[in-house]
Amino acid sequence: MPTSVQTNIRLPRGIKDRLKDEARRNRRSLSAEIAFRLERSLNNEDGRSVQNENGNS
Repeated sequence: MPTSVQTNIRLPRGIKDRLKDEARRNRRSLSAEIAFRLERSLNNEDGRSVQNENGNS
């Protein structure tokens, strides 16, 4: 993502815990994990693919 903005969201604790675990597993920050998953979800809705962390689709 070329630019970032700060935002605050409320999440159920269970979702945040799962995201933290996945971020750790994927060697990303929590913020990067959330951004990656949101972008992937939005692109999937548009029928586009998202590159993974290695640049492969």
